[in-house]
Amino acid sequence: MALHPPATLRRLFVETATRKFARNVPDFVRLQKLVADNGGSFLNDHGAIRTADPAVRALFVRAARVLGLRRELDYSFPSKKLVSFDLQAVGDDAHQFKIFVSQVDLDAYPAEVAALIREDCLEQIAAADHVRFLALIHKAEQAGGLDAADAEAFAVHFAEQLMSRPGPALKRSTLQAVAAVSGEAASALALGPDFNHVTIDVRAAGFAGIEQMAAAMQAQGFRLLPAIQGAPGTKLRQTATLAATMDTPVREANGSPGMAQTEKQFVEIIERAQAHDADGAPLWGQDGRPLIFRNFLAANAEKIFDAASTKVAVGGGESC
Repeated sequence: MALHPPATLRRLFVETATRKFARNVPDFVRLQKLVADNGGSFLNDHGAIRTADPAVRALFVRAARVLGLRRELDYSFPSKKLVSFDLQAVGDDAHQFKIFVSQVDLDAYPAEVAALIREDCLEQIAAADHVRFLALIHKAEQAGGLDAADAEAFAVHFAEQLMSRPGPALKRSTLQAVAAVSGEAASALALGPDFNHVTIDVRAAGFAGIEQMAAAMQAQGFRLLPAIQGAPGTKLRQTATLAATMDTPVREANGSPGMAQTEKQFVEIIERAQAHDADGAPLWGQDGRPLIFRNFLAANAEKIFDAASTKVAVGGGESC
């Protein structure tokens, strides 16, 4: 039986993860309709995850290699207590799907708060079962692909199991303690290593530029960040919706189930332009066309993080 190569596996994973995202994020479904009504096409530029667990991050990176994605550039966000990197397809095609991975920087936390985060990570690890998934990863690494049945199982486990919180609900006290240090990290724990956002390419969506798409979204009632990141004419411009406040199961101090309010998932729009070298000269592909910038800018990303940042609770039993 023919094997699905990395590019096919990547497409299958993106379709599976995107369907899951659509189940949870009404703004995403609305935005897909806006793009369709505009006569454009949906191009998912990238998805992004946040995790506090180095073991989850390592497994995610290994699984992403099966999709033909490789770790490329590192980014640091000291004010958010996050360190990040991008996973990119080999080559210069900026339209290939990418993943932006952020790791909660535990060394930047007070020791007592870092201990609470590690405790939650251990609870999630204890509840996870990745034995079959690991076997599929090994098979793909050895063979260079997977057959149809294994490819489907791989994509479903990746999106539905690895990108989830398999264990008990987050303790309210942990959520509050983490949010007091970093709202972004609190949102990461509340969501788990799922896509906190996916990103629609502005030009593919049929808009002349990001201002036009943002204006069309605002006219439809989307709540956006207060500014577009990246000046006009620069290599990367982006903005995002504000994450909806969602009910999140938590454990109260006495062990009983409770509910907190957190901000977890949103939709981003992006406009990429020509890349330049270190001297500022424009870069061109081998075919003579502009080489489009395909990585990320830390200054832009830091502001995008604000779209999903859980605030500190006011008082013991109230929501975050």
